[in-house]
Amino acid sequence: MTEASQQLLAKPRFVVGTMTGTSIDGDLDAALVEIHGYGVEMRGKIVATRSWPLGDLAADLRRVAAQEPMAAAAFARIARTFGEAHAEALAAVCADAGIQPDLAVLHGQTVFHAPPLTWQLIDPWPVAIQLRCRVRYDLRSANVASGGQGAPITPLADFVLFAHEEDTRTVVNLGGFVNATVLPARPRGVELIRGFDVCACNHLLDRVARDRLGVAFDADGEAASRGRIHHEIAASIARGIIGGSDGSTNPRSLGTGDEAAKFVDQTAHLSPEDACRTVVEAIGASIVDSLKRVGKSGHSDANRDIKAEAGPLLIAGGSARNRALRRSIADRWSHPVWTTEESNGIPVGMREAAEMAILGALADDWVRYSLPAVTGAPSLVPESAIVGGFA
Repeated sequence: MTEASQQLLAKPRFVVGTMTGTSIDGDLDAALVEIHGYGVEMRGKIVATRSWPLGDLAADLRRVAAQEPMAAAAFARIARTFGEAHAEALAAVCADAGIQPDLAVLHGQTVFHAPPLTWQLIDPWPVAIQLRCRVRYDLRSANVASGGQGAPITPLADFVLFAHEEDTRTVVNLGGFVNATVLPARPRGVELIRGFDVCACNHLLDRVARDRLGVAFDADGEAASRGRIHHEIAASIARGIIGGSDGSTNPRSLGTGDEAAKFVDQTAHLSPEDACRTVVEAIGASIVDSLKRVGKSGHSDANRDIKAEAGPLLIAGGSARNRALRRSIADRWSHPVWTTEESNGIPVGMREAAEMAILGALADDWVRYSLPAVTGAPSLVPESAIVGGFA
């Protein structure tokens, strides 16, 4: 390697990533990440973050995700407005840090996902024009077109940010849907990474909060913490939401979450607090039972097993703040349960935004981030679309 190449690799890259989430229940999250190194050996740390309110745009995005018929002009307007919101949020987070980014990575809003069809709605051009940098977007389509599921796409980014030098770690995202990544110790390599979807989470928690508490969500799990568990109903809900999740299949992880209603309706005769607690219990049990099934099956390479039960659990996503859900998980897990902020300094609400930045940097390094062992097929072409390119 030439001295010039070494100097180029030694220079940090600043990449900003964004995420909204399938439940469309919060803000647009943006994370500016300082990245050192190249490919899967890179390391990243968060420099600045912003949560940007979606306002009336959230209702429009929910309408699209709910498959409501609308004119082409409405789709174009929503995509453009969403792109403009991204541009404002990213300009703000970069201004906070006083940094001109090298790359912006936009997940967009998943409004439809049923492979081989997928649509992450976003107009990237307002971001390219505002930030004057390259913009990567449409992160799943290459894998879907190659015969994969296009999800989960974060396991390799989990490895970059959270893999430990000696121990197995399991990262669990408590978002609209739960997905999990089982990470081998870093020296064992990316081939042993496992990633899979588990069950609905915020879709259910937000539905019961809206129906029974009259609020958008149960902040910090306060109502659930005051409630009592109806074990029979919790078990029934758990059976319904777990689907085929056994670590080898991919239950639906992307979509509108409309099926939440039929599960939450089972708690209609309970008090609001008991309803919240019972739904929390169903989700907590589903998560740990799924991980333990993976732990029993394991994954071997040259007689070396990696098991989900073998180490700490790192939780992230909006519901990592739900104390009742965290307690439900911790009571069932035989190792420590930490948030990603406690373990690695990544705020729980910013993990996905930070990981979009990592995925974009990997794509810049010609790494195909969709792992065939996770999505079901390798991506046959370089991943993500790209616009911009400024001198």
